[in-house]
Amino acid sequence: MLVDTIPESPILALIDRIFRLRAAGEEVLGLHIGEPDFDTPPGIRAAAARAMEEGQTHYTSSQGMPGLRSAIAERLARRHHIPARADDVVVIPSKFAIYATILATTSPGDEVLIPNPTYLFEEPVRLAGAKPVFVPLRPDYGLDPAALEAAVTPRTRLIIFATPGNPTGTLLDRRDLQATIEIARDHDLIVASDETYESLVYEGTHVASAALAYGAERVVTLGSFSKTFAMTGWRAGYAVAPPPIRARMVKVVEHTLTCIPPFVQEACRWALQNAEPDAERFRGEFRARRDALVPALESIPGFHVDRPHGAFYTFPAFDLPLSSREFCERLLAEEHVAVVPGVSFGPAGEHHVRISYTRPTAELLEGVERIRQFVERHRSGAGSARPL
Repeated sequence: MLVDTIPESPILALIDRIFRLRAAGEEVLGLHIGEPDFDTPPGIRAAAARAMEEGQTHYTSSQGMPGLRSAIAERLARRHHIPARADDVVVIPSKFAIYATILATTSPGDEVLIPNPTYLFEEPVRLAGAKPVFVPLRPDYGLDPAALEAAVTPRTRLIIFATPGNPTGTLLDRRDLQATIEIARDHDLIVASDETYESLVYEGTHVASAALAYGAERVVTLGSFSKTFAMTGWRAGYAVAPPPIRARMVKVVEHTLTCIPPFVQEACRWALQNAEPDAERFRGEFRARRDALVPALESIPGFHVDRPHGAFYTFPAFDLPLSSREFCERLLAEEHVAVVPGVSFGPAGEHHVRISYTRPTAELLEGVERIRQFVERHRSGAGSARPL
């Protein structure tokens, strides 16, 4: 079966070990999870409760409720100059939107270009029966248009990437994005831009690919409420797509999810219209954590850290004679600190780890000190892993 070709996720394996440690009464510093540690703001929760009390608990449009689609289109036009209309929007969980986009743009055996390292696009590409083709990023984790062009074959249909990036926190450059769109036009390809972290930018300006595409005829924009408004458990996001792709994506929703619950959609609409101060508060806290975490990590022997400009991740390289999986497994066993193996994000992530700054600063700095102890012990050749 096709699904049997998908290997076990290193992240899920790590989470299983964390659960086992915590079940045994052990404390684990969790610097692995890509989830804000803030509660969903009270106004958003109240909006969902009101909608339920008003009876909004039944089926609704598979494309999404018109009021929310209008609010999404307005926000994207105002913030990022994307020429979106309500009819261009599909309300869909952002992770499922990735899969739906691949289904809507490829056939089995087609190729999808994935800049590497990046978010977990490989698995949904394989689930759709397409072939992932990893394309190296530049050393600064920027897009390399020349490498992308060189990777195009007659089977290529889609280029997919994230900005700001996960796991790198990199904000992609306008010129590279424009060049990528030109490659897509020259070779009749679609570009999918995952902009889940567009609200979490600390330096520079987020550039939306669809704003560069002369009517966005070749670009699918993917977004989420999860990170912006601390709504990860609500499973709410959106896609903005050209009409043929949008129609196919709606068909995918019709025959899988049916629709996003209407009370969740009402909460999302309220968030877009009222919760921007909460989003700014979250951004300020994440920036302060980043500014404390990065110099602390840079002080660890053999750690090499690029300062992230967005999202809430760092992606340091290490020079120990361990794979990234071994590093994470031993760090968890010996110091009870959880970080994510870099290889989870593609082959170029080897000898890196992803560290999320989604915990309070004191916990981050405690985690750094434990990582320092681990690194110094293994650099001296004295490392020993205890069984989990």
